[in-house]
Amino acid sequence: MLLRLDIENFILIDRLSLDFFPGICVLTGETGAGKSILIDAVTAILGGRIGPDAIRQGADRARLEATFRPPGDLSDWLLESGIEPAIAGELTVAREITARGSRSRVEGVQVSQGALRALADRLVDILGQHEHTLLTRAREHLHLLDRFGGPSLEIERQEVARQHATVQAASAELTALRTKATEREREQGFWRYQLQEIEAARLGSPSEVEDLQAERLLLANAETLREELSQAHEALTAGDDSLSDRLGRVIAALRDAADLDPELAPLAESLDAAVSAIEDASREVRRRSERLEADPERLSEVETRLDLLRDLLKKYGPTVQDVQRYQERIGRDLQAAETVGVRQEELERLRDAARQALSAGCHRLSAARQEAARRLEAAVDRELADLGMKEARFSVSFRPHEAPTAEGAESAEFLLAANPGEPPRPLARTASGGELSRLMLALKTVLAGDEAAPTLIFDEVDTGISGRAAQVVAQKIAALGRRHQILLITHMPAIAAIADGHWHLEKRVTDGRTRLHVEALDAEGQVAELAHLASGDARSEAANDHARDLLARAKAYKGQEVLR
Repeated sequence: MLLRLDIENFILIDRLSLDFFPGICVLTGETGAGKSILIDAVTAILGGRIGPDAIRQGADRARLEATFRPPGDLSDWLLESGIEPAIAGELTVAREITARGSRSRVEGVQVSQGALRALADRLVDILGQHEHTLLTRAREHLHLLDRFGGPSLEIERQEVARQHATVQAASAELTALRTKATEREREQGFWRYQLQEIEAARLGSPSEVEDLQAERLLLANAETLREELSQAHEALTAGDDSLSDRLGRVIAALRDAADLDPELAPLAESLDAAVSAIEDASREVRRRSERLEADPERLSEVETRLDLLRDLLKKYGPTVQDVQRYQERIGRDLQAAETVGVRQEELERLRDAARQALSAGCHRLSAARQEAARRLEAAVDRELADLGMKEARFSVSFRPHEAPTAEGAESAEFLLAANPGEPPRPLARTASGGELSRLMLALKTVLAGDEAAPTLIFDEVDTGISGRAAQVVAQKIAALGRRHQILLITHMPAIAAIADGHWHLEKRVTDGRTRLHVEALDAEGQVAELAHLASGDARSEAANDHARDLLARAKAYKGQEVLR
């Protein structure tokens, strides 16, 4: 329920605060008086489109704020949004508009326009003076019917949407798999070739290239190296003038000298160890020299192997480890590619199962809609009869789709036979403005159950009606007022008489500036306003008597005080 509305620097309003209460709050005034500005403010607060042109001339920003008594089922939205009301039982929604854009806040927490619109659906339902034209748009009819069908129908609709999404997703993935089949096959062939090439190489250790290069160096220079080693061996130990013999003579001389100078003995011992090292080196040189021999066949093998490895490194390297990692990767890719067929079979089974579930769900949804349509037709016909259209017949026509959609297997369109003997026709071709207004009110009355928004705003829904029909419309709105708070803009005195609170709006020019003036009416002011609406002359005694009569009748069928 809307408790309070605060407006600052918005269109014709400098500053305005209005307090509302349960029941029917009526706003009246001359045509063009600015009554819809208040509705525009509420719409903007709740996420409606608004631009910087709404800022009052001379101001740099507009500020709009509404305080609601939120319904109990709003707690989930507040919890998900991380919002906690500062005052229990109240919820403040504000919007600030500047030349650069606007920002919306709920209890001081900035929220997106999408989140705000989701909140708005739980707080306010606005029926504008031109909204009855929605009835001429057949695409809206299915949503209205489903809303009337209630929670069980909504569950069926959600299941159909879920299965349809599953079918679409599986079909899309299957299409993608098939589209890429040829390209994938080419890739797999190339991967297999690469894998075979690498596997045929039988790669060894990561240092294989370096090891082979070292071996090739030895093989290519075997004769030269063997000759050099032979010379080294001869110099070390062979012949009378070898290094070993000469060093032996030095050691013998030092030992003789040590007899005279004992400090020379360690030097002789160290040189003796050198002789042992020379002998070991000589044996190793001889061993390696004997092992060396030219092996052209092995050299050819090594060079062939190195050429193969260089080619692999150029393609997949730059190192042996890189080639081995690439081998592992394409092996995994090939294995994964081979499972595509399995995935395709899984998708086909999933799609076929979802199609069956979708078909069954559409069948259940269609049956639920047919049943809801019969109930809606009967309920709307009763309301239309009350609204002076006793002979009119409202019906719902279904048209099957070629294939199921997320909304089911059919579309729906509302039809009206306004007069006896006429066939039902689409609303866009058969209904007048007054008939559309009454039909919209009938639908609102039927649809405004306990789950509807707690506040309903009717902006001149009495367009195109008069006389007895206006009285019945007033009674219908009064009945809605027992379950919902209603903000009502009207020009009809019979409808304005049902007010629990009544405000008069008019434009006033002060100091060359036009401002919207809002005045709360007491009992006498309400009589004068109704008299003015009825005759244009609030001083006419007859008009005042008629106004009192309207108030008395409204009080009688409302069964409550006229003003709170």
